[in-house]
Amino acid sequence: MPFHFDRAIDLSSMRVGVDSHAPQEFVAKLRELGVKPVTIGDRPTVPGLRGGGLGVEDAAAFDAYVQRKAKEIGLDLNALPERGAREGGVYAARGGAGNRASRSGARSVPADPMAPADWNPRFVRGRTTTGLEFIQTERRRYVLLQKWAEFMKDLDMFIGSPYADVGANAQTGHPCVVVPYKFDVPEQRTRGDEKPLDLKAQPICATIVGNLFNDDMILSVAHQFQVHDDTVSRHPAL
Repeated sequence: MPFHFDRAIDLSSMRVGVDSHAPQEFVAKLRELGVKPVTIGDRPTVPGLRGGGLGVEDAAAFDAYVQRKAKEIGLDLNALPERGAREGGVYAARGGAGNRASRSGARSVPADPMAPADWNPRFVRGRTTTGLEFIQTERRRYVLLQKWAEFMKDLDMFIGSPYADVGANAQTGHPCVVVPYKFDVPEQRTRGDEKPLDLKAQPICATIVGNLFNDDMILSVAHQFQVHDDTVSRHPAL
C-alpha cells in the first residue's frame, strides 16, 4: 500500500472517533487544531478469541532462540506439559516462582517448567497449541476483522481509552500510534495491601488507532499534535 506522510495534514478533514474515556486533554488539543471528533461506542469482540494464534506465530518466529535457551536450561521441548494441565491451574503463574496448589487445593505441584525466570515463556507456549486450536483461532480472527471493518467504515481513526484496543489490534492488524500528550506522575492501580510505587513525572500517552493501511494518516495526525505541543521534548529526571 502507498505511504504518504503529510506534515501539514488538514485535521478538519479527518473522520476521528473518540471513546468516552479517551484522554480529555489530548482530545481538547486536537479539537483546537481543527479535529471534529464523533463519539464512538464499544469496539467489536469475538467470544473465545484469545492469543492462541499469536502465540503460535511467536513460537515459530523465535524457534531458534527457544531451542538455544532450552539447551542452556535443560528444558526438553519434546516433553512440554500438556496444554490442558498448564491452563487448568496446575502449574505456577508466569515467572515460575514457587509452588502452587491445584484448584481443588489438595496438593502442590512444581512450578511451570515453561516459565523460567530468565526468558520469555510466550515464545514457548505456542508450541503446544494443536492444529485444530490454531485454525479455529484464525477463523475467529477473520470474523473479528469483518466486524472491525464494519465498525471503522465511517472512520479514518479513533482515540481510545488508556490501555485499550492495542491487544485487539494485535489480532486485527489495525495500526496504532502511541502519543505522549502530557507530563505527569501516572495514576497507579493497587490491589489489596500493595503499596504504590514512588514514581516520577513522565510522559503520559494516548493511542490513535487507524483504519487498515492508514499508518501514514495516523502518523501525520500525531505529527501535527507534536508540532503544537511540547510534551515530546520533556524527559523524566534520571
